[in-house]
Amino acid sequence: MARKSRKNLPVSMSVSESSLAMDTVTESADNLMLQTSVGLESIATVYHAAIYARLSYETEENRERDTVETQIAYLKNFIDRQEDMELADIYADVSFSGTNFERPEFERMMQDIRAGKIDTVITKDLSRLGRNYIDSGTYIERIFPLFHVRYIAVNDDFDTKREGTDLTMPLKNIINEWYARDLSNKMHASYQTMWKNGEYIYGRPPYGYRKDNIAKKLVVDEQTAPVVKKIFEMYLSGMTYSEIARELQQEGIVSPPKYRYLEQGNREKADKARDWHHLHVKTILTNRHYAGDSVHATREGGFNNPDKDRRVSEEHWLIIPNTHEPLVSRDMFAEVQKKIKSRVQNLHAHNAALEHEKAPENFFPGKGICACCRKNIGVVRSNSGSNHFYYRCTTTPFNRHMKCVAHGKIKYQELHNVVFQVIKSHMKLCMEKTEQTRERNRSSYGVRQYRFYAGEIAKVQNSLRKVKSRERGLYEDYKDGIITSEEYLQYQQSYRQQIADLEQSAEELLERQGYYQKDFLPDKEWVAAVKKFMGKRKLTKEMADVFVERIVLDKEGNVEITLKYDDFLKELLQTAEEECEND
Repeated sequence: MARKSRKNLPVSMSVSESSLAMDTVTESADNLMLQTSVGLESIATVYHAAIYARLSYETEENRERDTVETQIAYLKNFIDRQEDMELADIYADVSFSGTNFERPEFERMMQDIRAGKIDTVITKDLSRLGRNYIDSGTYIERIFPLFHVRYIAVNDDFDTKREGTDLTMPLKNIINEWYARDLSNKMHASYQTMWKNGEYIYGRPPYGYRKDNIAKKLVVDEQTAPVVKKIFEMYLSGMTYSEIARELQQEGIVSPPKYRYLEQGNREKADKARDWHHLHVKTILTNRHYAGDSVHATREGGFNNPDKDRRVSEEHWLIIPNTHEPLVSRDMFAEVQKKIKSRVQNLHAHNAALEHEKAPENFFPGKGICACCRKNIGVVRSNSGSNHFYYRCTTTPFNRHMKCVAHGKIKYQELHNVVFQVIKSHMKLCMEKTEQTRERNRSSYGVRQYRFYAGEIAKVQNSLRKVKSRERGLYEDYKDGIITSEEYLQYQQSYRQQIADLEQSAEELLERQGYYQKDFLPDKEWVAAVKKFMGKRKLTKEMADVFVERIVLDKEGNVEITLKYDDFLKELLQTAEEECEND
């Protein structure tokens, strides 16, 4: 039987294009060949396993007598004994609690799962994955199956590939959760005892003190303690937080965060750390440690809410008096607190007397951005004693980590006026060009252009029909043995790309032809917007929503305004230019 001739193949394809197409479809072609020549049931499955090991800091040595290294060695030995499994990678989190899943190595493992690099996760036991019953169950029963990942806990004889292994998992997870809860309670009780003995067991010592790691006590830092005393004296003399911060900076005194990094020998971080700021001063003046007392339990979390971390009210703090040497007398500390309270009350009374009007509405939420940091701009008051408002970058000017140095601003009403004028000019110009376009389309030039685009559209549609016909015939060629599976995939990819390109060309030509219709009609939404807002005398929130696409504010207070219908205006201007060129 004579071999059939090849048909329905691309009209032209260069050697380089053919090679590139072959490279991109090799894997798919190989899979297709395997399925046609070898039964799927005969293909051996090899699991790409990830070893996950975890060790909590508080249970590291004295409670579990385990190490990450022993866990990894144990699991490697397990994988070596499996005929259908190979090690893909190792992930180990040290000093991370099992009560939540915010662990760097676990997150890296999940990224590799999403990327398809691993299809099996192995831990020594269920507790190594996590001690939180709800979260662990979610990963085992929902998330891992979603990515077709097999999970094995070796010591618990748990394997999601084997039926019935999930019967004991809830009980084991409940026990693990109870263990973590019990451990948390015991640790908290232990801390309470040490706190009451005056020990300073964890946390960063307050500025002005150092931590004696042997005695577990706070001791005076001879370099910074005089600064603390000076701050209290300056405040009692009548200076404000900001005035104190400025004077300390002018005197060349290193700020608390800079001092801390310098003590650690980290010059790079010290250079980037914040200079003296009024918040540093406020924190020092309100810290009870400087009167010789230790303050603990100022924040709360909780086992059932490990992500919750909030400050509790002062009446619930644990205060242990006379645990270390004070830097100021109790009388001085009390006098400062009284003065702070009085100033706060006076400020509130002053603000109430001003009867500030409420900040006006932001007309551009999510649309106004800062040219420097690309954060949103918002409505802000000029100062605490004024009813003047501005649009300004919402990044605080004191936050150096946000890397915003611009903080340009523009008056609230001034921006509204500028935007309104831009919209009015846009509508007027669009209406003028629309009428010119209609007049042009009634001319012989307009008729010629309309017919020209009609011809071009017909050519593209004809080419599109031919390519689609060739693409439909590919399968018959493959089934009849005229082309190989690799060629089938290669030509199919080529045809589909040609179809996509031709469809896009047809759409663009139809759009261009529309500008030469005798009854030319602009965008319907634009027409409706113009009819609704043409008679307005000032900007409204509704008008801003309909027309404004984006506003960029630079450090000089200049704005760059982009409207939603700017592309429509651009097309109108382009067709007008074409007419002038052909006149």
